[in-house]
Amino acid sequence: MELYGMGVSRSFRALWAAEEAEVELEYVIVKFGSDQQNGNQSKGYKQLNYQGKVPTLVDGDLVLTESAAIINYLANKAPQRNLIPSDGTFARAKYDQMCYFIVTELEQPLWSKGKHKFALPEKYRVPTLINTTLAFEFAKAQSTLLGLIADAEFAIGDHFTMADVLLTQTLNWAERFEFDIDERLLTYKERMKQRAAYSTAMQRTGV
Repeated sequence: MELYGMGVSRSFRALWAAEEAEVELEYVIVKFGSDQQNGNQSKGYKQLNYQGKVPTLVDGDLVLTESAAIINYLANKAPQRNLIPSDGTFARAKYDQMCYFIVTELEQPLWSKGKHKFALPEKYRVPTLINTTLAFEFAKAQSTLLGLIADAEFAIGDHFTMADVLLTQTLNWAERFEFDIDERLLTYKERMKQRAAYSTAMQRTGV
């Protein structure tokens, strides 16, 4: 099994998830902007991931290119680790709700800021969005998040799951992008970062 990624992008979610699941894989660092070997613009890489993005997980004939799908796949590789609730349970419904909320609502203003700051061609960027609309959208999503998790120790339920991987990495992203983060979420994030698997994954990124 191979995982392609770089730095602390969304691919870090997948790398951390693999460590939590104790799944052995080869981690291939992708060179951003390069069309050479392992470059995200290379012909070989784009045959795996048409968009030239990360992460990409390859397991035999299976290729996955969405981080949330990858972490769920890895969780199911290690059922004994209890990293994802069983299908058909109330806990799984709550897990799915949290994960979908993170990737559609909480993450949206973060990626929008990245696009309008550096990712989009300059003529398509709208700099005024960054400190107005996107700050408002993140604050609104954060308020909803606080209501969803209340005073719980973890993202859902009474133990660590892959939802915590998604949430922690997204809060890291928000902090790097200088969004205002509630103190309760900062405390939660720092607690999750103390996990041994997080530290091991971070070392593998080379950052």
